Amino acid sequence: MPTESGLPSGPSHLLAIIGAVSELLDGNNLLGRFRGERGALVAEAAELARRKRKRLTIVFDGPPEPGRGKVQALGDVTVVCAAPWSADEEILRRVREARDPRGVTVVTDDRALSSLVTAAGARVVGLEAYRGDARRRLDDGGPRETVKPAVPVGVKDWERWFSDPKNRIT
Repeated sequence: MPTESGLPSGPSHLLAIIGAVSELLDGNNLLGRFRGERGALVAEAAELARRKRKRLTIVFDGPPEPGRGKVQALGDVTVVCAAPWSADEEILRRVREARDPRGVTVVTDDRALSSLVTAAGARVVGLEAYRGDARRRLDDGGPRETVKPAVPVGVKDWERWFSDPKNRIT
């Protein structure tokens, strides 16, 4: 069913209602930088999301992998498979339907998509500039996570914990 923008709406339309997405990554356009490995792209996006303290959405062309949903929430990263439409159409639709398109950044190296989303009011940045921004935030002394050392736990500790009735679901 088409929206006011003339582009299709679908299950991913709910994401626009649930929470505004400020950064959209053109997945297929960026795959070349990751030797075609979606997992590597998603892993780097997760790291960038953590560094930037933002939620990111990666939009891919085509259907999801068998057994996976069209929209997959993976922590701070949401993966959207745009089928039956193109990723470019999905990204443009999301920009046009955003409450404030000027607050949306599209990460792509695709000139045609860049032109369309810029005309719709979004900001466009290339992948290298986007990566560099994340690196600068860390190098400038931005917030860093402290990792607590793991507490050594042995089999006896687990047995003792699970033998206590208050720690069991029954």
